[in-house]
Parts: sequence; C-alpha cells; structure tokens
Amino acid sequence: MTKNSPGSGDWKSTDDRPAAGPLIESYSQPGSGFERHEIQALGTLNVLLLNGNQEDAQAAFDCLNAIEQRLSKFLPESDVSLLNTLGSSRPVTVGGELLELIRRSREAWELTGGAFDPTIGPLMQAWGLVDMEARTPDSSELSRLLECRGMDLVEMDPETCAVSFTRPGVSLDLGAIGKGYAADQIAKLLRDRGVEAGAILSGRSTVLAWGLPAEEESWQVEVCHPGNEDETLCRLEMRPGALSTSSAAERFVKSEGKSYGHIIDPRDGMPTSTIEGATIWTRQAALGDVLSTALFILGREALAENGCAEKLVRAWTPRGETPRASIILAEKSSGAWGGVEWEAFHIGEPGFEASD
Repeated sequence: MTKNSPGSGDWKSTDDRPAAGPLIESYSQPGSGFERHEIQALGTLNVLLLNGNQEDAQAAFDCLNAIEQRLSKFLPESDVSLLNTLGSSRPVTVGGELLELIRRSREAWELTGGAFDPTIGPLMQAWGLVDMEARTPDSSELSRLLECRGMDLVEMDPETCAVSFTRPGVSLDLGAIGKGYAADQIAKLLRDRGVEAGAILSGRSTVLAWGLPAEEESWQVEVCHPGNEDETLCRLEMRPGALSTSSAAERFVKSEGKSYGHIIDPRDGMPTSTIEGATIWTRQAALGDVLSTALFILGREALAENGCAEKLVRAWTPRGETPRASIILAEKSSGAWGGVEWEAFHIGEPGFEASD
C-alpha cells in the first residue's frame, strides 16, 4: 500500500448533496456534453449525468425503482421485508439477487472482523437513527440487541435460495451496500445500451463514473468536508470508477446534549467516531460502500499490511484483474488548519490523484 502527503480543513452537514461535490455536478452545465436527470429513490436524491438520451435515463430509473422494490426494508412486499418478518420462524425463499448480496455481506462481515454488518438495523432503531428521533438506549437494551446482531445468525441454502435467522430479533438492512449495488447495476445497463460516458450520484455517499468527459483524461471531483457543505477537503482527478464516502456528519441526532453520527460500530453497538471521514475509489460501487463503512469504524487499523481493506479488495476483484483501491482518510489533527488532516493511500495503481 502506498500513501501521499496530507492536507487539512473544516467540516458541517447535509443529506442530499453528494460527497463528491460541485466539480462533478458542473458536468451537467450547458456545453459539457452531459444532461442531468434526477429521481428520489433509496431514501435519497439520485442524479444521472448522461451523454445518452431520455430513454436511457428512463431505463436507468426503472432499474433503480425495481431494485428498491426488491431490496428496501421499508417496502412491505420486498424480499428483505418478507425475510425480516418470517426469517426467525422458518426458511424464506428469496431471489438470487438478495441471496448474492447476503453472501457478499457475510464475506465482508468476516473479512472486517464484524465492522461491516447488515444486521445492525435494530441497533440503528434503538439510537433513533432510522426515524431520526433521538434517544439513548440503556446498557440492558444494548446488551439484548447485541445478541441479535452478526451475519453468523443468518443461514442460507444456495441450492434452494432459502434464508433464515437462527434467533428472534435478527433483521437485515442492506443500506450500506444497496446504493452501491444499484449504481453498479445501472452503470452496466447504460453501458450495455451504448452510453459511452456518464456518472451516477446517489446521495452524499456514492458516485460512479464510466467513460470520460469529452477532451478530458479524468473526472474532476471535489471531496466535500463531511461537516461543511461549503468547504472542500481535497480535489481529485479521478479515473473511471466509484467513489464512496462515509462520515458521521452526513446524518446525526442529538440526545441528552450529545450529537451522535449515523454510523454504528456493530461490535459494541455504539455510534463511532474513530476518524472524521473516509472516501474510497474502487472499480465497483458496492465494494466502495462496504469499504468506506468499515474504514470509518476501524480507521488506520484497516489499512495495515494485509489488513481488512487489502483482503476485501483482493477478494472482490474479478479474476484476471489487478486489485486496486484508493483511499482518502480524514482525521482530527490539532496541528492542522481547521483541526482536520487528510492522507491518501493506494492499493495497486492509484484511482485518483489528490491535491488541496
């Protein structure tokens, strides 16, 4: 793993503005070669920047809506809702798509030592991070909920596509991988339709770009300060690929005079603040979303030689391809301007060049 020099800055929050900021949005301006299309789905604003046509955008949004119908835990007829309702009492037959996401989530859970865990929905609810109604669970409630988390409590039979939970109270929330998965599927659909270049922006956390803007050799991207939408943490010249960001300032609640970010450490059930933010470039948005969540919880521990970041990148790199990932880690620093310092790390060939 290689790394570059640090930079520094200040931070505040918003829900819908992409973590990859206004420079990539500028590609929707007249003369850029791209048209901007948007839709509300998966609980956030989703933006397409396309050099295709309206039919391509509609096909992409139809794909997004179909994925939401199958995977959203908030829709009662989805595979995930059905599993969450019945999975503790009997095996539930699910679609191959959900089965594959569960398999990948189990692998990520194992490789990150439990830092990535889609079974933390009840813990999120306990802290008020689902309906954003702040509360602080007591120690007995946390202990009870911790007994119901862990992908080892999710059993699946690939031959019958049956999934079940080994104890009551277990449920799945695929939010930390679902947006990235949807972005990957939409990009594939559009490339198959002949759309040579474009970008998908899903809320603050996920950006995926393919091809290149006309007469440019990279995508120009700003990484926003997680705590301040009007400030820039750093600028990237990004290769085609996905950019995923995790930050506690994206969404937070206040309870008993304290602010709590929306990322829970599944290992102890507490809101985490190991670092200030993590932004990851990968070829696949689903991998980037998983990695950014794990890195936000584990910090530099994940970047050790043969650490979980490297293991996960290698495990999810398709056969015949070289493992690659690039990481911006932002941490508090009393000696830096604004109290925040960033540093870039690379696994394999860099996916971006970063500068202040």
